[in-house]
Amino acid sequence: MPGWTRRLRRAREDALTDRPPGLGATLRRNLPFFAIELVVVFVGVYLAFLLGNRQAAEREQDVALKYREVLICDFELLVSFLHEQLEELRPHIQVVRQIDEGLQPDIPLSEFYYLYDDRVLQAAFDSQNFESLDSRLVQAVVRGRILLRSLEQYVDRLNAFTTTTLAPMERDGDRRYYDDEGNLLPHLEAYPRLVRRAARVNAGLQNILRGEALFSLHIETMGFDLEELVRFDADDPGTPEPLKDAVTRAMELARFDLENPCSRGFASLQEP
Repeated sequence: MPGWTRRLRRAREDALTDRPPGLGATLRRNLPFFAIELVVVFVGVYLAFLLGNRQAAEREQDVALKYREVLICDFELLVSFLHEQLEELRPHIQVVRQIDEGLQPDIPLSEFYYLYDDRVLQAAFDSQNFESLDSRLVQAVVRGRILLRSLEQYVDRLNAFTTTTLAPMERDGDRRYYDDEGNLLPHLEAYPRLVRRAARVNAGLQNILRGEALFSLHIETMGFDLEELVRFDADDPGTPEPLKDAVTRAMELARFDLENPCSRGFASLQEP
């Protein structure tokens, strides 16, 4: 074989030996690196997702705490207002008691002004943070709204009774409230019934707001789930001490100063 032929064959063999590997070989060789990069990207995206969810949850929790603070203040204002109105009703309650005892007291002429703001209780439903409230707290608010409506109706009837019945009697000088047997005259028989119901509904509404709504809000603000109170027993050695302290503290906070509602800062509500 001529020398130039051998040289040409050797050059061809060298070219085949040194040619770059194909695409399949390259992928096989770099597959571990691709897998590592994919894992790194996936982990990075997943961690970013978790971080975003955590930040969103923290923001929602912060907003929920502020929302509870507003409700606490609103409920305290409403309880304080109801207490003042019940005190104004005391003279009428005393008159009704005397009537029940068979006495014949004069019926005082007075008008009641229950100028409460219904938005106080509507706030618990109209806010975007409604879902942050415990179900039992929501039930307390529902019952509170019903009682508030009932109280409004009884007070309106009392005022109508004063305007249409007592005021004309006072103006005409006719202060005869009882018949010869000492019973209320027929057109005055609604008076004791309205006074009793207005007083009962007022007191019941205050109990719901203080004993359930405010108590529950304080417990939740301290970071406890109301489900933990289902079988709460302060005398049970197995009851966690932090929960006992929280219940005691919540009861104390619910008995706020009626003359100075909303006087505590939000930070104090979270004190143990």
